[in-house]
Formats: sequence, structure tokens, C-alpha cells
Amino acid sequence: MNASSNNNIIILDLPNEILVIIFNKLNMIDAFYSLVDVNERFNRLVFDRLYIHNLDLTVKSSNRMSSINNQMLDKVCEKILPRIYHQVNKLTVEPYSIERLLFTTGYPQLDSLSLINFQKETFYKYLTGNTMLRFLLMDQIKHLVVEIKDETTTATGLSYKNTLDILSLILFS
Repeated sequence: MNASSNNNIIILDLPNEILVIIFNKLNMIDAFYSLVDVNERFNRLVFDRLYIHNLDLTVKSSNRMSSINNQMLDKVCEKILPRIYHQVNKLTVEPYSIERLLFTTGYPQLDSLSLINFQKETFYKYLTGNTMLRFLLMDQIKHLVVEIKDETTTATGLSYKNTLDILSLILFS
């Protein structure tokens, strides 16, 4: 290992196993935004199938989810998704980014979808029209998680009645 005169370790000198542990502690968005195209080694580690098969494109801050900023979303859509779309099995998105992440790219291996922080009206809009979401739910998705944001702006799971309503909308609209 290369060490400077004051015994600092350079991140590039760390073994891959340690780097993977560090990457797994980072939010996926931050890892992609910061590490993609730094060098070939980082690309291999960040684009590893085990890391990207579960693509969570939400930002967790304190106890709530928030949207990623436009600059990060642009990089994900332009430089990252074209490299990994065919390996993604599970995708987690929120309302701000759903149009760009889910509807502009096909995910042939996608079988699990999590929709986080949706308003009821927005979610139902996607289910009732001829949208990509509706087609994915009918033809490809085997596991669906939906967190609806209620009037007090906290995310809640769906009740049994809401679940039946969603299934009815998917099957009979």
C-alpha cells in the first residue's frame, strides 16, 4: 500500500472487498453520482450485478424519502441506466422521477417494483390510463410495494381495501 509521509491511506489503495463494503454503506444515488467513470476499477465494482440488481433511486433523509435533484437524475438517466437497465430486477422510485426512470427505459428483468411517497391521486392516474406502469403491472411485475403519502405527509402502507381497489384498476380498467 502506498502511504504518504503522514500515514494516510489513499482510497485507491484499498482492496476491492473493503471498497465494496464502503459502497454498500452509501446511498445508491450517491455511489453512482460520485463513483461512475472515476476509473475502470470503480466502474466494475459499482456496476457489479449483485449491487445493481436492486436499484433504489430514492434518497432517504432522517425518516423520510425525498426526490433526487435534477443533476443527479440526469446523470443516472444518461450515463448509468443505459449500462444497467437489462440487469435490474427490483426498482424503487418516487413520483418526481417515475416518468424518467420507469417510462423511458425498458427493464427486461424487472419483476419487483416499489413506488414510494405517492399521492393517492397521482398513483390512481397512473393505474387508470394507458400508462407503462399499468402494462408492467399486468405483464411483468410479480411483486409490488406502494407507499401512499396521506394528508399528514407521512408514508403509509396500503389497506386491504386499497389493495383490492388497485388490483381492480389494473385488471379491469
